[in-house]
Amino acid sequence: MPFQQNNIDYFSLAFGGGTPLKAFFTACVVGTILTSINHGDQILAGNFPHPVKVALTYCVPYIVTTWGAITGKLQKIAINVQNFLNQRKILELSFFNFENAITAAYYADKDLRIIKANKNFKKFFPNIGNIENCDFTEVLKKIGVPSDQIRTFKEEIYEKGSVFIPSIEIYANGQKKIFSLLSTKTDNEKFGYLNGIQGQLISRFDDLHSSN
Repeated sequence: MPFQQNNIDYFSLAFGGGTPLKAFFTACVVGTILTSINHGDQILAGNFPHPVKVALTYCVPYIVTTWGAITGKLQKIAINVQNFLNQRKILELSFFNFENAITAAYYADKDLRIIKANKNFKKFFPNIGNIENCDFTEVLKKIGVPSDQIRTFKEEIYEKGSVFIPSIEIYANGQKKIFSLLSTKTDNEKFGYLNGIQGQLISRFDDLHSSN
């Protein structure tokens, strides 16, 4: 039964893909060189070293080469996964849950520059234009969020790492709309482009209900 951990088949990594042959040739070359360096004078003098010592001299480069091949394959797997789950696909998956009637979602870098926003930003604020690569606080200012709430947003997102402003009054298309603003910092070691800030402007249900 192959040795497996966290669904990774280390047996296949160690003994598949030509790794044993590569490790064997490396062991032959490196092991012979090390044996010559460590015991060459004894061999020339007719005193052969203990077989276990010679065997270990060959085993070490074999093991090191095999381990190097395993780590290299693991790194290649990680790179392939990251290439498959590229920035655009990850962000699309992240924003999929926010494609609804009441949520305008955004994702920004650590400096609050918007990387992506969903379609509801244009739906809620049709005159806003393209906001990608724009500073999110400038976007808030442009759509009419009061300056004191923008200041609160900046202070809390940097000091606390998250923000919740339950009620923001914004005038859009001549009508008063009420939103809640939620934002949080994100941190992901495997996908560096997910290190930033994401959040949502959520249209309040009571506002929608009263407009019907």
